[in-house]
Amino acid sequence: MNGPDVDETAVRHAFSRRVPATRDLAGEAGRVAAACRDMAGRFAGGGQLIVFGNGESGVDASHIAVEFMHPVVVGKRALPALALGNDSATLSGVGARQGFDEVFAHQLRAFAAAGDIALGVSPDGRCPNVRRALAQARESGLLTVVLCGGDRADAPPADHVLVLGGTDPLVVKEVHVTAYHLVWELTHVFLDQLDAGSAPEEARPGGPDSLGDVCVTYSDKARPMRVLRLLPGGMALAREEEAEDGAEDPAGGDGVEISVALVDAVPGAAVLVRAGEAVALAGETAAPPRPGGSDD
Repeated sequence: MNGPDVDETAVRHAFSRRVPATRDLAGEAGRVAAACRDMAGRFAGGGQLIVFGNGESGVDASHIAVEFMHPVVVGKRALPALALGNDSATLSGVGARQGFDEVFAHQLRAFAAAGDIALGVSPDGRCPNVRRALAQARESGLLTVVLCGGDRADAPPADHVLVLGGTDPLVVKEVHVTAYHLVWELTHVFLDQLDAGSAPEEARPGGPDSLGDVCVTYSDKARPMRVLRLLPGGMALAREEEAEDGAEDPAGGDGVEISVALVDAVPGAAVLVRAGEAVALAGETAAPPRPGGSDD
């Protein structure tokens, strides 16, 4: 096929621009997980998610709302969510009368209740109407989450501040899409645990979170495992917690590799694992395995 020569330097540069932002997203795993845990608590209490942003971030807000309202993953429930930028008549009417800075805060005062969640999306954290809406949400008792790029110093105050993507607008956009897909997925993880009648940290071997003979790497429900040792790249070798009835460990005596990027795991830690990802610490932490012991 004939065509222009590929500029390999330009291609490498395009990829290298995205490396720091991707690493930053992994480094924010704890903050992302904490936000999802609290969001799950609000949904479990009957709350709804209210999302807002401008321009491309407004499109992201609509995307987030539909992810929760109409999940594409079979078997996942619809959760109440709305995007405040979808009604152009309301935006233009409020903007003409009260100013554009009030277009989201005005709707929050009408739609929101204290048990709801307000999620503001901004490319740099400096959008006046997003900041004003988050301030209104905090005043009204909502759980507040901000997803923004830029510098952390410019981010608006919120219960959970996720600053991702740096300052390159294209990279910010790409990382934000990945981030809110993670937010959707992990919120369901925590919500499933609440529905099981036990918060993640209260799960126990052989209890209601035990799945029996299911491969932990592909399971859609969290199950307790014990970290044997840490591996490079945010991974770990882990083994299924021994069932109360002495059933054989489905993961095998030698353990399996899992990701521990979302938790502060150490050898001997008990973790809850879903689809190969440790999503929370669970129960008591045992002493690390000794060299030459049964865990070698």
